[in-house]
Parts: sequence; structure tokens; C-alpha cells
Amino acid sequence: MALGPGGTVARRAVIWTALGAFAFPTAGCGIRLEDDAPRLPLVPTRTPVPAEAELVALTQDTAALADAAAALGGTLGNTLATLHRRQHTVLTTTLVRQQVPMDALAAQPTTTPAPRSTGPPGPTPAATTAPPGPSGTARPTIDGRAALAAAEGAAAASAGDLAGVGQDLRATVAALHAQRYAAATVLSGRPPTVPHDAVSGEPVRALAAETAAAIWMFEVVSARSRGGQRTRSDTTLRALQGLLADQVAGGSRPEDALGHPLPFEVRTAADTTRLARQVLEALRAGYGGRLEPVVAESGADGMAALTRWLGTVEVEAHRWGLGLRPFPGLE
Repeated sequence: MALGPGGTVARRAVIWTALGAFAFPTAGCGIRLEDDAPRLPLVPTRTPVPAEAELVALTQDTAALADAAAALGGTLGNTLATLHRRQHTVLTTTLVRQQVPMDALAAQPTTTPAPRSTGPPGPTPAATTAPPGPSGTARPTIDGRAALAAAEGAAAASAGDLAGVGQDLRATVAALHAQRYAAATVLSGRPPTVPHDAVSGEPVRALAAETAAAIWMFEVVSARSRGGQRTRSDTTLRALQGLLADQVAGGSRPEDALGHPLPFEVRTAADTTRLARQVLEALRAGYGGRLEPVVAESGADGMAALTRWLGTVEVEAHRWGLGLRPFPGLE
């Protein structure tokens, strides 16, 4: 099996293994000019876009995730299917405009690769037993939700493979992988394992400053909440504190602030909910503006870090009733 940069497993190997429970049609064979074919007189050639192979695989895998989410059904499955279809449209349109052949984008693998692991063993999709078939023998199946969570998590874990995309696509690809991280977390109830290396730089410092401000606001939310709302607020507060610790691990610590003005008076439970949502909306948008420079400075480590950071914010936004986004922070 082919390995990606740094010995990581190629994205398709993990994702298509995780989606082995779902059936996807295979496109018919066609004839096209290969990028490495001999150059013949009068035959037009083109220069591949940066990280073209990885972007083509990402586009194909996005279509596969959309089909898997639609097959899962329910509110969450249908929501994720809609998000993935939007991602697929954006990726396909962008690459076609950059002269990537449409038949390459539409192709599907003809075989399912053997499973390989990119890190510590994760949960195995739960096996269930369907009603007996005509022969009376039970038919083993795979729980669709677990399989989809594994596929979303595998995509999030391989975000660093896309660090070589062109400048115009860095933010888009980073936001897309943050969505994958959030989807895997919401589906399984726990975050996926994503490479974890400290990054630093002024863009990271700016992100940390925004996170610190959000923490201050959520301390107010927790202090003025009761019961289940207090529990929910404390959960988000711990998640944001974890983000800040991660962001300053490389030395990019923001200046301490004594406090931040509240945007409105907070007295009732409705006020605290409104404040929590407003803070998370602002944090998600603020992160979106920092995606490209973090990847530009930190490469694959930065792409992985943004997947974790923005993905966590997306999970907390969902916890407070805000809709999941196909490209969080950019919409």
C-alpha cells in the first residue's frame, strides 16, 4: 500500500476501508492524456495544479462520504450529506476551472485497499447481525454510523497531506477538514485522533488571543447559568481551555487581558444562551481569517492543528444549536 508524506497512509486507503460497508458505483473506463505521457508535437499539455493528486482524491472521497451519509439517513446523516455535496461541488468546480480533467475527478477506485492504521488503534465499527437470510444464516453487517464516523475521522487525520495545495485553496481545504473533525466527533461522541505537533508564529498568537477572549466570555456564561445549561457551558469552557493550551504549546502566548466588555446585559437563561452562541459564531469566523497564514507558516503541522482547533469550535457551536457548516469559518 502506498504511504503518504512522512510515512502516513494515503487518504484513500483509510477512507475507502472505513466505507467498505457502503457500495459505490465504479465509473466506466475512458481514454485521456496522462500527465506523464510522452510529449508529442501539436498535442496540448498542461501543468498540474499543486497537490493535484491529493485534491482529486479528496474530491472523490467527498462524494463517497456524501453517499454514505445519505445512506445513514436521519437528521444528522442528511445534514452531513448536504454538507459533503456542497464541498464536492466547490472542489469540482474549482479544479475544473484549473483544467483538471473531469474524468479524473469522477473516477472511483476499482478495489478496496486493505486496512492500515495511521496512529493508535481506534474504535472498530460495531458489528451487528441482520435478520437471517433465505438460508437461515445471519448476515453480518456494519453499523453505518460507526463506519461513517471512522471515515470522517480518517479524513481529518490526513489533513496534513493537503498542506501543499496552492495559496488560494489553503483556507478552503483547512476548513473542510475541520468539518470532517466535527462530523466524526458528533457521530461518535469523541474526537478523532489527528497528528498533534506544536506550531507557533504570529497567526497562531492571534488565534490564541481570540480563544482567550472566548474563554473569558464563557466564564461569564457559566457563572450565570444553572442546571443543564451550566453543565453545557462548563463543557464548552473546558474545550476552549484545551484549545488555548494547545495553541500556546509552541510558545505563541498572547498578552493577558484584564477583561472584555459584554456585548449586552446578561441576566436570564436566554441571555446566556444568546451570549454563548454569539461568542462561538465570532470565534468560528475569527479562526477562518487565520487559516491560510497558519498553513503558509507551519505546513502540514499547521493544517493538522487547524483541523483540531476549528473542528473543536465547530463541535461546540453545534452543542449550542448552531448549524454545522461545509466550510466553517469561511461562510
